Amino acid sequence: MTFHHTGPDSDLFLPATTRRGWQAQMDRVVVPPDLAACPPPGSAHGSDDPRIRYHATMRTVQTPALKKAVAVARRLRLASSPRSEGPLHLAIDGPGETGMTTVLRQIGRVFEGILRDQLPPDPKRIPVVHINTPLAPSSKLDMSIPFAEFLGHKHTKDPESGQRSVDMTGPICHVMKTCGTRLVLVDGIDRLDNSELKTAFDYFGYLAAECNVSFVYCGPGSREIVNESRRGKRPSPPGNGSGGIPTLAVLPISYSADDHDLFHEVLKSFDQDLRLHQQAPGDLLKLATHLHRRTGGYMKPLSYLICQAAQEAIETGTEKVTEELLDDQLVGVFDEDPILQI
Repeated sequence: MTFHHTGPDSDLFLPATTRRGWQAQMDRVVVPPDLAACPPPGSAHGSDDPRIRYHATMRTVQTPALKKAVAVARRLRLASSPRSEGPLHLAIDGPGETGMTTVLRQIGRVFEGILRDQLPPDPKRIPVVHINTPLAPSSKLDMSIPFAEFLGHKHTKDPESGQRSVDMTGPICHVMKTCGTRLVLVDGIDRLDNSELKTAFDYFGYLAAECNVSFVYCGPGSREIVNESRRGKRPSPPGNGSGGIPTLAVLPISYSADDHDLFHEVLKSFDQDLRLHQQAPGDLLKLATHLHRRTGGYMKPLSYLICQAAQEAIETGTEKVTEELLDDQLVGVFDEDPILQI
C-alpha cells in the first residue's frame, strides 16, 4: 500500500489541527496494495506486510453524510464571497462515534480542493484552518491559542514558566487575511462549558467578521450550542421563523428487514477495499446482521472493527473476515454486551 503525498512521511502523523498535518491529510491518497503481489496464504507475515498497514487506514467509505459534505463544501465556497450579511456558517451534529470529524474534514478537503483547482498555486495560501475547541483550566479560555497552534505561531513568553499566554489575535487575523483563509473548522464544540459560550462565540464572531471567514462547528449537540449562544446575546423575537444555524446531521446507519439497503451499500464499499486472499465479493454482506448488532450502525466502531479483523485475518492466515474474528476484537462492543476476555 502506498501513501501519496508531497510532504515528509512524518507529517502524516501530525495532528490535522496543525498546518503541516492538515496539508499531509489533504495530499494523502491511499492506494490499495496489489493482492497478487502480496505474500501468498500461509506465508510468514511480519509488520512490514503492506496489507497490515493498509487495513489500519483504509480508504474512507462514502456515507450519505460524506456525500452531502461535498455538496455543502461547494455551497460554502460559492457563498464565501463578500456579503453585507456576513459569511455563512454551519453545524455538524449527531451522536458521538458516528464519524462527524470525518465529515468535518471532508468539507475542508473539498473546499480547499476547489480553491486549488480555481486559483494558481501559492505555497503561502491557507484556505482552511482546523482547530479543536480548547479546554479552559481555571476558567481561563484563550481562543487564540488553537489558531496560533495551527498556524505555527509561538504563543507563550516562556512555556515552562507558567506565565499567561500572549494573546495572538492580531497575528492570527493578519495571517488569515493575507493568506486567503476562507473557512475555519471547529471540532469538539461540545467541550465548551456553558460559562464559556459567550467568550468563545464572541471570539468566533469577531474572526468571522474581521477576516470574512465561514465557520463549521462540529460535535454532539452543536446545533443547539450555537443557537443558544446566539440567543444568549440577542433573544429571538416572538414569531421568528429562523431555524437557526444550517445543520448537517450525521446519524447511525439503520438496519432492519425493511431498511437495509444503506447499510449494505456501506458494507459493499468495505468489502471491495479488503485485500484478503480468501475474501470473496459479498462475504461481508453475509455478516451484516452481526456487524450491525456489534456497532449499532455507528461508523467509527464499524470501521475499526472491520479493519482490525482484517489485520488479524492476515496475521493468523485466515485471510477472511469471519464472525469469530469480529468477536475477537475489543471495538464495537456496547455496554449491554459481555466484556471480552483478553
